[in-house]
Amino acid sequence: MRRLVSAALALLLAGHIAPAGQRRRSEDQKRQERIQELSRELARCLAWPSPGEEQKFLHARAAALLERLKTAAADSYVFDRLSRAAEDLLEASEEIEEGREPPRPPKEGEREETARELQRYYFRVQQAEYFAGLSGESDAAAYVRHARALYQQGRSAYDAQHYRRARKLAEAAALVVSALERLAQARISSQEPPRIP
Repeated sequence: MRRLVSAALALLLAGHIAPAGQRRRSEDQKRQERIQELSRELARCLAWPSPGEEQKFLHARAAALLERLKTAAADSYVFDRLSRAAEDLLEASEEIEEGREPPRPPKEGEREETARELQRYYFRVQQAEYFAGLSGESDAAAYVRHARALYQQGRSAYDAQHYRRARKLAEAAALVVSALERLAQARISSQEPPRIP
């Protein structure tokens, strides 16, 4: 009977040990898959003809973040924040690309809807400098500059009644700010929440 209990305990313990090792391998595999997914998305963005100044910046920063991801795998929180920042940058580039489509005649109510969206994105862009200061990125000011430039381009498109383009560019600006926020979060990744100075 004692042998039977010992064998059962050994099997039970082996069952708890194996999943932890499998879980670790699974997490590593998921991280590698995430890097590959973002790399494919970057390659797709790099294939677009005639990228603008903002897109070139976004692609270069996303590529740099992908390199950082390879060494950030030990810290799952930092890995998540950096991967989401890269994703935001690539999505911003996609919004810019979609905004290049030829303008169409405005729909009823589109002006008001676009005005509300741009107001929301305006406030988001105003947060860029704050997140830039927390991010610790050497080129944080360039993020802010590009976010502001994209918003201004969106505002100009709004004035020209190109509402879809206006929304796409302003959303791209907000995504750049989101990337900065995620970079700031990655930098302040300690267990303790930050204090307000």
